[in-house]
Amino acid sequence: MTKSRKIYVILILCIIFFVTFYLALFAGYNDAGTGLFFKTFHLTDDADSIILEVLRFPRVVKAIVAGSCLALAGLIMQAVSKNSLAEPYLTGVSSGAGLGIVLSILYFNGAAYSVFGFAGALVSSLLVISFAGLSRFSIAKLILTGLSVNLFVGSLISLFILTNADKAQSMMFILSGGFSDVISNRNLIILFLAGVIICGLLIPKLNFLRLDSNIISSFKKEKDIYNILMILISAFLTSVSVFAAGILGFIGIIVPQISKMLVGNDYRYLFITNILLGSAFILFADYIARTVVYPLQIPLGLVIAFIGAPVFIFFLTKKGDIFNNDRS
Repeated sequence: MTKSRKIYVILILCIIFFVTFYLALFAGYNDAGTGLFFKTFHLTDDADSIILEVLRFPRVVKAIVAGSCLALAGLIMQAVSKNSLAEPYLTGVSSGAGLGIVLSILYFNGAAYSVFGFAGALVSSLLVISFAGLSRFSIAKLILTGLSVNLFVGSLISLFILTNADKAQSMMFILSGGFSDVISNRNLIILFLAGVIICGLLIPKLNFLRLDSNIISSFKKEKDIYNILMILISAFLTSVSVFAAGILGFIGIIVPQISKMLVGNDYRYLFITNILLGSAFILFADYIARTVVYPLQIPLGLVIAFIGAPVFIFFLTKKGDIFNNDRS
């Protein structure tokens, strides 16, 4: 694929991103949002302006952060493991985040549950990475350790839900993902920018990791170091996405695959396309969640599952070759 075509694809993705940005920020269940759009040029203290500033804009920021982080984390995990089925929660992030959220609801009435989820995600991922062995690092050991932690901690979460029926509904709703928690956009943006900048600096190394093991056998030590660094930044990005929007599935698997179909396997371009596609995906899902059964709101994770599952099945049945080990 030529460089000019890749740039052309990125420009189209920018347009798609801005369309979904507009829908998520301005459009309502029964209007296109043009009135709200023009109010942004002269904000007042009326109800529409308050809705825009207090409700809509923070949701849009969280959607962009969550989508970008999950897509990049999935891209990294698939590159490091050379397996297109790898996803960001392999390192135990989802179970750790879920346990943190559940403990927040049980003992702190759900106060700052996203902070607890963020902390749980970081702690569990660091434990899994350390158990996988830093001196003799192994992707297979990492995956098996992460799977074991996810199963064990998932059982603990189920036990907490079953033994606390009075809070089970709130636990299940929050664990489904969404933007209902009140968190500081400033802190979230700082974490997001730090993760994306570090990821942007390291992402060209993924082109090195794509090479066959026989070719780079003399650089095994350097490769292991890059693998560990990339897995750490993937875990951090996934934790930031939990901080923004809870636990969301499918994004980290399908967005990297769609990106590869669009721009090929050069990770410098995949870095940009994953940010745009991941953000657009969650922005559109948030618009659907907010409007399809208005005034009720569907949990964001359910909308993503409804959209993501058919796309995933399509790839499995029609495009099965891309789910072979990624060695190209």
